[in-house]
Amino acid sequence: MIEARDIVKTYGHRRVLDGASLAVSPGECVVLTGDNGSGKTTLLHAMVGLRNIDSGGVLWHDRRLTGAGRRTWQRARAAWGFLPQQVVLPPTAPVERLLRFYARLRGMSTRPAYEWLERVGLNGTEKQRVQALSGGMQQRLGIALTFYCEPALIIMDEPASSLDPGWRGQLATWVTEQTQRGAGVLVTSQLHETWRESVRFLHCEAGRIVDRHENSEAQP
Repeated sequence: MIEARDIVKTYGHRRVLDGASLAVSPGECVVLTGDNGSGKTTLLHAMVGLRNIDSGGVLWHDRRLTGAGRRTWQRARAAWGFLPQQVVLPPTAPVERLLRFYARLRGMSTRPAYEWLERVGLNGTEKQRVQALSGGMQQRLGIALTFYCEPALIIMDEPASSLDPGWRGQLATWVTEQTQRGAGVLVTSQLHETWRESVRFLHCEAGRIVDRHENSEAQP
């Protein structure tokens, strides 16, 4: 589905990614662990086209995106859902306006968005402005806006970090639902215990991706 091949990214004299490679298949959840500064977020940003890279490439359904034109990236992104580590939503926008905006952007009805708003426990907040929501509530809103359109690929950077344990469990359940319908999911996380046994764990270390996890009980 999506593949990063030998990604190299340098900031000044520091090589953040040093030949990082990974692939996510349809119906699979890959959880990428690693310490702060290990390159996890940089790799995700490279894969969705938010960072230029020094060498290597990103492929979507075996077609190279790196170096491709704007329209090629747009077509790929139309099939993706991306949740950054810091959810940045317009602070003065009412929740219902965001739902309508995202639905128009995807060419969809607002009904699935409202259904997900209820699933993430935010029904009744439609008239509230984003800035009135707590950090955890904004995170759940971001998750709802990522999942509601049922993208073919979901990429999330530390989605569980602002959630309490109960909602972390719900997030794992939702991710399982997404893979069961055939979506590929790539998640970065330092909260190893959040995820189910069915996920595949990889570890980002010294700018490379290594498979240090025999199963979900292993520690990064």
